[in-house]
Amino acid sequence: MRALGLLAIASLCACEIHGIVGANLDGAGDGGGGGDHGVLGDEQSPSSTTGGEDGVGGGTGGGDGDTTAADPFLFDVSPGDGAEVCLAPYPTSCDHVDEDPWHALGVTCAGGARVDTSILAHSDAVYVHTGPLGTSGAYTPREGQRMVIVSTGKARDVPRSRTELGCFDETCPSSALAAGSAMSSLPAPMDVRAVDPSLTCTDDPELVGTGDCSNTLADEWTTGQVVYDYAELRLSAKVPEHADALVYEFAFFSAEYPSRVDQAQGPSSNDMFVAWLESEAWTGNVSFDGQGNPISINGVFLDYLDADSDRCTEHPCVAPELDGFAMDGHAGTRWLETVAPVVPGEEIEIIFAIFDIGDPELDSAVVLDGVHWGCTDLPPVTAPTG
Repeated sequence: MRALGLLAIASLCACEIHGIVGANLDGAGDGGGGGDHGVLGDEQSPSSTTGGEDGVGGGTGGGDGDTTAADPFLFDVSPGDGAEVCLAPYPTSCDHVDEDPWHALGVTCAGGARVDTSILAHSDAVYVHTGPLGTSGAYTPREGQRMVIVSTGKARDVPRSRTELGCFDETCPSSALAAGSAMSSLPAPMDVRAVDPSLTCTDDPELVGTGDCSNTLADEWTTGQVVYDYAELRLSAKVPEHADALVYEFAFFSAEYPSRVDQAQGPSSNDMFVAWLESEAWTGNVSFDGQGNPISINGVFLDYLDADSDRCTEHPCVAPELDGFAMDGHAGTRWLETVAPVVPGEEIEIIFAIFDIGDPELDSAVVLDGVHWGCTDLPPVTAPTG
């Protein structure tokens, strides 16, 4: 796939933070919270609407599926990185309040800009996990004590060991949560078309809004492609005055390794995580590697390979980082951080989506945490953080 020429090195978007400003510094703490500053302002509780028992529901209820939709709440914000001084509002944390997935991500906390949130997924596809994932210590929450697992299978099963799950071969875990929900395209506004055969929106800002600015999805989306077990977390928010980046951390895992890799099925069977941003600065996927590959079993970020395959260069291929949970014997990334450009004062939308491609089997999962505002003077960059 064509390399984008984007420098996916964390140090390139780092800066020295000389000062912090933000309205949330003036409130009174509630006695809880993560970090040194706790949670500021009054807490609010989410409302929800639930659809049917099976399938995929709508973002605000109704339809044939399990859906959770939250009214407008407050958005957790944090200092980020920029060219000289980042004045993005300081972070808050509220995942101690309850097991709401948005609280676990650091979103809808008191003390920040207002947001709208929705979840479009089978009820089993989203799970709030407390504490480390597995026994290695490689996957601990990035802020607070909780993080969110979104899966093409049963998200609650991801933290369980293969013994607990009764997994005895390389095809486990594998489940079809919504076998009848095949989709031939992704929900709006996602548009997998490349904006230009040779340019991205960084090269020509006028391309923003014409498709996927990253040009990372078109080659993966073959004619007649079918999506199964689609799950998304979606939020919209007004960017604070002193922030020009959205920042979040994630790790991706897939049971498609090693069997799908050895079969060389390519894009026709390649579960994927997409983070789609709608902004005046960028429309399209913002989480991809430096070679222009989306987050999937074919991307270069898949550092932990826990079974021998044609892709594994050292034998035996082992990854102790995956010990003690469902992806033992499969593959995963390290913790990765995406820093994506936005425009101060604009309304943005970000969609965190995961889905099976080609068939509803062999589960994949993404763990999300630490969504906050920051600063950048670069196009979207994703790099390991630990």
